[in-house]
Amino acid sequence: MKPVDELLKAARVTLTTSSPTTPGEPVVENVTPLEQQERRAVRRVFATLKTAFPAWYEKHYGDVKAESLARRVWMTAIHELGDDAVNRGLQRMVLECKFPPSPSDFMDLCKRVDDLPSEAQAWDEALCGTYTHKAVRIAAEATSTFDLKSATHHDKALKQRFERNYAIVTRRAQTGQNLEGRIAKGLSHDSMRPREQIQLEHSRNEVDRIVDTLEIPKDPNACRAMLLAKLGIRRSEHV
Repeated sequence: MKPVDELLKAARVTLTTSSPTTPGEPVVENVTPLEQQERRAVRRVFATLKTAFPAWYEKHYGDVKAESLARRVWMTAIHELGDDAVNRGLQRMVLECKFPPSPSDFMDLCKRVDDLPSEAQAWDEALCGTYTHKAVRIAAEATSTFDLKSATHHDKALKQRFERNYAIVTRRAQTGQNLEGRIAKGLSHDSMRPREQIQLEHSRNEVDRIVDTLEIPKDPNACRAMLLAKLGIRRSEHV
């Protein structure tokens, strides 16, 4: 088998030298941006299949009608995947597959994120405030790092909130979506929490809002410099 970089380069050459549409596909002007992204992803898949497994491709997709029908099947399978996930799957297909994967097997290749902590490990990291993956941090922030700091491993309600948020972020990672998107809170978000926690968090949020409104720096050194400037006090940089 040829080196991965060589195969993927050949696939890119195929894409750039072939027609942007295949028989039966609507022209670009007739599809939405999301559909355009899906069609580009399918073209990358087929270009890589053709380059990595040429004999198989000719046997199964050599006929124009067969290829057109297969493209529709693949588009249905991978429509939820972002570019990062598709690229991850293509890389693994070339590296790991001795035979062309089915659409469902290709989905598994795309969705596998090897460096994601397990749910249990992510919960431990959220409580400690040390994160080995960006997804854990985002899930912890969506849950409330303020609550997590004072929580224990046996805080069932908080753990359920974190697990829900982590599942959402994990799915984004698997499908190659932006991890930073807003996570809607569940209907029982506040009702499952002690009143003291809710009041403390609301008070903290109100303080943050006031600080932002007054444009008070949150960095201690910047805040000190701003205060000295307002008071007209000049200090040496070494003080």
